[in-house]
Amino acid sequence: MVPTKTQHGRFVAAILSSTFLFCDYAYAATHKTAARQGGASAKLHKQARAAARPAAHRATGPVQSHGAEELDVAVNRAGGGGMMRHETAPHAVQTVTKRFIAMQSPTSTALDLVKNLPSVSVSTNDSSGILGGTLNIRSLTDSDMGILLNGVPVATAYYLNQNVDSENLDHVSVTPGSAAINLPVTTAAAGVMDAGTITPDHKFGGMTDFSYGTNNMSREFLRVNSGDIGNTGLRGYLSFSHEHARNWMGPGVNERRHLDFGARKDFDNGSFINLFASWNHQFTSIPLYPTAQQFLDKKHGNGSFSYSAQYNPQAPSQYVGLVGNMWDQFFITAPVHVVLPSRFSFDFKPYYVYNGGYSYNGSLFDANSTAVTLGPNGGALSGQVPTTSTYSIYRPHAGAIAQLSYQINRHNTVSLGYWFDYQDNQVNNLYSVVGPEGQKNYPYDASHGLFQNGARYMPYQGDSGWYNHSLFVRDVSRYFDNRLQVDAGFKVSMINRYSRNYANGAPQMQENTVVPLPQLGIGYKIDDNNQIYINAEGDYRMPDPGALSSVYDAQTGRYVGNPYNAKPQYAIKEELGWRFNNKYLMVDLSLFNYSITNRLVDTSVYVNNQAVSTTINAGNQTARGFDAMIAAHPIHHFSPYASIEYLNASMDSNMPTTGTLNGTTVADLLQTKGKRAVMSPHVLANIGMTYDDGKLFGSFAVHYTSGQYTTFLNDEKMPGYFTDSIAVGYRFPGFGFVKNPIFRLNFNNITGSLVRTGAYGLTNNAHATTGVYGSAVSASGAPSYYLYPRFNMTGTLSVSF
Repeated sequence: MVPTKTQHGRFVAAILSSTFLFCDYAYAATHKTAARQGGASAKLHKQARAAARPAAHRATGPVQSHGAEELDVAVNRAGGGGMMRHETAPHAVQTVTKRFIAMQSPTSTALDLVKNLPSVSVSTNDSSGILGGTLNIRSLTDSDMGILLNGVPVATAYYLNQNVDSENLDHVSVTPGSAAINLPVTTAAAGVMDAGTITPDHKFGGMTDFSYGTNNMSREFLRVNSGDIGNTGLRGYLSFSHEHARNWMGPGVNERRHLDFGARKDFDNGSFINLFASWNHQFTSIPLYPTAQQFLDKKHGNGSFSYSAQYNPQAPSQYVGLVGNMWDQFFITAPVHVVLPSRFSFDFKPYYVYNGGYSYNGSLFDANSTAVTLGPNGGALSGQVPTTSTYSIYRPHAGAIAQLSYQINRHNTVSLGYWFDYQDNQVNNLYSVVGPEGQKNYPYDASHGLFQNGARYMPYQGDSGWYNHSLFVRDVSRYFDNRLQVDAGFKVSMINRYSRNYANGAPQMQENTVVPLPQLGIGYKIDDNNQIYINAEGDYRMPDPGALSSVYDAQTGRYVGNPYNAKPQYAIKEELGWRFNNKYLMVDLSLFNYSITNRLVDTSVYVNNQAVSTTINAGNQTARGFDAMIAAHPIHHFSPYASIEYLNASMDSNMPTTGTLNGTTVADLLQTKGKRAVMSPHVLANIGMTYDDGKLFGSFAVHYTSGQYTTFLNDEKMPGYFTDSIAVGYRFPGFGFVKNPIFRLNFNNITGSLVRTGAYGLTNNAHATTGVYGSAVSASGAPSYYLYPRFNMTGTLSVSF
């Protein structure tokens, strides 16, 4: 059994204690500054700060029905009803704001909220938001992307629903071609998606909502705000939600419980500490993902590909009660900003993420070929035994970013920083015997587990992870009355990856990598309405550390090093952009070019006729195109929005594979050079409209994605598709202690179409072919797909107090 590691616990304690030390220093520095200013000036400063609080609160919240000032604040920040925000950074940024988020269903995840941005193609499993999904962006995937919450890394896009409830989101931003030097990302070839949470309210109160929808979906949410706690400068909120829903296709039930906690402490000199923590616990029933043939059969009424609601001991893998996932996630971060004397400032962002649980599926265990007993002291089993195969996962992730900044003069600020990041992935494969009626037993219950020689039978015990040490320097210069901004930086990352399979006794494999990451962004504001920018940078993706593991050589009967040990993926990217903003319109146009080296692909290879799942380099890739967005500020309460992306992405190399030549398995290449890159549609287009007169509000959006290839050889293609959504609601007048009662309806897939929206599993080639060197390359399997859920509706009633 792999021993549980405790180093990360000591590290978390260290960074959190450091956070409170910085908080104490900021408190002391604040009072020293106030004492030097004198009592009268300090009093005036406090009065000015108190007077500014309501405006700051209004700016972060949704548009209310009372007060023209609040409407002006929201309009200045965003257009298209919050589907587009005015940006000034010297690189492409695409953002949805709180105004748009507040119109959507509370079940929406960050993936659902960004699905109408021009660079993004989103695939989700269900309408409840519990099962997560994936996204593709400029010919890359979310595995090539930094996924952040409040500026620190969380899990992949599949787990976005576990990070924060949508009621506590302030905005979601996508930087499709850029990752700032001081961001804690190791995988940013496709840029960054960063979700920001709301700031705790200055007044005591809260809000609650209840949602009910199709597929027996029900959801409850409650948030309580503390308001300002005396004269401490502290304020916070705590929220809880619970959700339950059936799968939209086939049997299966999903359930989720979630807690969010936010707190903020402000100091008079501008220092602050901002804490956010969340906990998520869920049980999910994982759906089947169809092949193209299964999808077409289902669409034409000729078959089904869902799990069975009835247990058959001869086919436990088909029973819905024996397939699923139990998952826990805990996330905490406490960014600290300290204003120091002599134009210095210090930023410290510690974070800790715990992911753990297990996934399971039914199987028939051949006890005749592998001798096992039931329990540590039970009798020997024989024949085909119905079991559950469980993968137990333990995944701590911790780190911190420290940055010291110095304002040289009014034009120039330089920053030096260090980032440390650590993640460990421990995976154990356990087997448990199924009950006579198909009951799933607790995977850690020894009495129902399979044992071998007195120890728990575990054919796989993996431990892999990394240590990342990064140093960075950044300089931000502003000239010509702040019209010209030059943002230049350099980061060097030193990464140690390790991996070991304890089940086979092979030695731990590890590898050290040093990666340079330069960046230069230049933005110039031509006049009050026009800005141009240019951005160039290098980004990389670290291969999965599990790919370092030794593999089994069937001919020698020994474990050997992985001959397909992948190199880091590196991308050089350039952007050229123009922005326009006046009181009527917002326009954003960006042209991009990517040159990708050592493209990383998850696939299967052969080592002496033994199939091995691993990560390989698929050669080089080029992607270029443009994004365009346009949105209007309210015109008679209407706010239109439209966006489009054109993308041309191609593979520049032939892809490694294996084939058969004269009866022998040999290394060969697939003829992929010049083929279109997988999951890279030529066109993504969106149109939308919002209406809000202060009481009645609504929105609609239509998304189009053109055809995409789902094999690297381009011998299977997914056709283009449309998706759509509508929201409508009404704000009622408050009464008594009840404020802002709102009722809204959200509809998705109005036409009820059954379409594929993305590839769950890519393959090299769907049909047999001939390799570059003449070997016969067999088909590598059929791709599997995400399906867009059929028509679904959610009704929500919310009130504040």
